[in-house]
Amino acid sequence: MATTAAPQDVLDAVRVARTALSALPRTTASAGSREEWVEALGALQGLVNEATAVQDETVVALAALEGEWAEDGTVVEVRRAPGHVALDAPAIVSGALCLSAVAVERRVRDAVRRVVGAADGTASTASTGLGGLHAAMRAGRLDGYRAQVVAHELEECPPEVAATVVESLTEWFDREDATKLRRRARRLLARISPDLLRQRAARSRSESGLRRWVDEPGVDTWLGTFPSEEACAAWAAIDALAQRYLGDGVCATIDRARARALTDLVTSNATVDVQVVLTSSAAPAPATAMDGDLVEVLTPAGPDPVLVQRGWLERAITDTVVTGHDRSGRPRVLACDTGTGALVDPEETLSSDAYRPGARLAAFVRARDRHCRFPGCRVAARYCDLDHVRAWPLGPTSATNLVCLCRRHHRVKQRPGWRAVLLPDATMRWTDPTGRTRTTDPVDQRGLVLPDTGTDPSPSRSRPCTVLPDGPHSTLEHHLEHAPSTDWSRPVCRVEVHRPLRRAGPYDPPEHRPRHPHRPPARPETPPF
Repeated sequence: MATTAAPQDVLDAVRVARTALSALPRTTASAGSREEWVEALGALQGLVNEATAVQDETVVALAALEGEWAEDGTVVEVRRAPGHVALDAPAIVSGALCLSAVAVERRVRDAVRRVVGAADGTASTASTGLGGLHAAMRAGRLDGYRAQVVAHELEECPPEVAATVVESLTEWFDREDATKLRRRARRLLARISPDLLRQRAARSRSESGLRRWVDEPGVDTWLGTFPSEEACAAWAAIDALAQRYLGDGVCATIDRARARALTDLVTSNATVDVQVVLTSSAAPAPATAMDGDLVEVLTPAGPDPVLVQRGWLERAITDTVVTGHDRSGRPRVLACDTGTGALVDPEETLSSDAYRPGARLAAFVRARDRHCRFPGCRVAARYCDLDHVRAWPLGPTSATNLVCLCRRHHRVKQRPGWRAVLLPDATMRWTDPTGRTRTTDPVDQRGLVLPDTGTDPSPSRSRPCTVLPDGPHSTLEHHLEHAPSTDWSRPVCRVEVHRPLRRAGPYDPPEHRPRHPHRPPARPETPPF
């Protein structure tokens, strides 16, 4: 009869492992050979893999528990069959693992697919045929990332096909990376069931799309998947225009030229009107404001603020067409909370006695929240429901009681044991059925201003250098630097530390091509010592 571990058993094992690791002195390279250190590194990775497998089992056990209302009004936990995922289970797991809503959905799903069925040789209606991946993780031979890659390749396979592919890959788990395992799984699947691979290709082509998010300061990242023949033609057009930009000196590198070509090709085939809304707490322009200043703004395309150049923003403000009741000839101004920077309705002019909010109140709440207010969820506000934090009619239909929630987290909020509170400064506090409390802050609409200090690494200015510490030096270097020279007409040797030079790209212009990093510098006519 198979035995199962209780939560206390897991906690006891974790305490033993953490106590043993914390008792180790800090490891240094002063002792031991490379072979010994490699063995220790592999043993630690095996421990991490086993811990990840046990964590998967814990996630599956937690997801099978579901809260329900009892007849006396209390919340009771009902245990479902392994493989069942309660509606609010990912939300609870996200609080324990500090994962975003998208990441935790994937984490719970991967754990269930690997653990449920076939792991112990028993049949299960929820079996996916991926039990071999979990068994390899339990043995310390496979990490979670590589297991996820293989499982993704076998997404729509019948359990028997998936089990066959996993069994064929078992011998490679100890020595191949994720890319090679993905390639092997795809080739095995093509031999076993080519129709499944064709179906996956058709599905991937139909689900191709383009996503955008704020990444590094001042730039956005786009991630697109396109049908191959469409991508080939589009890439040829982008690359042709980029090569022309590179030859004309518009851009310094081919990557920057391609990015510029893409945006130019898109905007040249569309008409875009920019509307600017200012907030009352917006930082005033400094007396020496320059066109190169970076200003933080919010765009309708995403919930996160972006950095744009001040000159572009001022031109957009000048071109903004004023509508409505504002006759000042300038963009309308909205008030912000002095603490959090959230938009506020000072006089509650948008409140209503009805259940459904009016158009102006709905637009105000969406502009304030920008995205779903559940912790870690980034679904845009335009795709969210407007939820009364305190149920109507006990709670009013006003900005102080309405928040944006995506449909899933709207339903999670209504599950037994969940509590949500919207504070006056638009901060929202969530408490899950386990008692864990998390807080979501509103989007700060006040915006930052980064003044141009003249050190921007643009082609028209000198690129700033990272100053490295001068040393430590060997005994010979110290002697060459500090020992007095016998010939006072010649200075002592100076040992300098140079940062590594970037390799020149194939399309970099000559003035941007650094010296080859492995080429020795030219020797002076006379030695320095």
